[in-house]
Amino acid sequence: MRPILLTILLFLSLLTVSAQDEPQDESRKPRFSGSVELTSKYLWRGQEYGTAPTIFPTLNFSVAGLNVYASGAYSFNNSYSEVDLGADYTFADVTIGLVDYYYPSAVGENDKYFNFRNRTTGHSLEAFVSYAPSWVPLTAMLATYFWGDDKKEDGSQAWSTYAELGYHHDFSERIALSVALGASLNRSSYNNFETGFSVVNIGLKLESVLYKGKHLSVPASVQYVINPQKEKSYISFAAGVEF
Repeated sequence: MRPILLTILLFLSLLTVSAQDEPQDESRKPRFSGSVELTSKYLWRGQEYGTAPTIFPTLNFSVAGLNVYASGAYSFNNSYSEVDLGADYTFADVTIGLVDYYYPSAVGENDKYFNFRNRTTGHSLEAFVSYAPSWVPLTAMLATYFWGDDKKEDGSQAWSTYAELGYHHDFSERIALSVALGASLNRSSYNNFETGFSVVNIGLKLESVLYKGKHLSVPASVQYVINPQKEKSYISFAAGVEF
């Protein structure tokens, strides 16, 4: 899987160079924002996390295409927790990014957040690139874990790689429907290292903005997810506040 990562990094470097030639848009001013979301079941890329409703606080800073954020996930019964730091840059229809996923224990007394030794760290680093053309309501995304806790049983790097195609339709400014098809491209954490290429995520989501003000909005969504590889299906409701 190393060629996949090298391809991603080469692509990212080429995109970054081309982005330097783009004119600056003065209207894209620095902005801090935040959100809090509550979901009945934490579902991500066809995987379920925790055994209880989960709350997601997020702090975000954006300026001129650059987006930097800190996000968390905490289940009500302490069955799951997560702390993420991420940065991405969008220009034209392309977004490139890097995310640090960290999974603290329920109690946290034995956690070593600043342990950055690859063999024993609790962090997982992921590089991704996505494409969302403005002329058609389709999206494509490729993501690879390249360092950290994403390991095989023998302790070697797993290079878990996920690809997703999506389609969305806006019924109005406040209501949208999206469909996603996601697959693991190798033996990975997405398929429990049981097989190679496998479809792990088929999702249908209906999203609505229940209230939208000048400084506050209240989004809500319902999604139905099937994971063919694990032969599981889920349905989840989420609502939140963005400010």
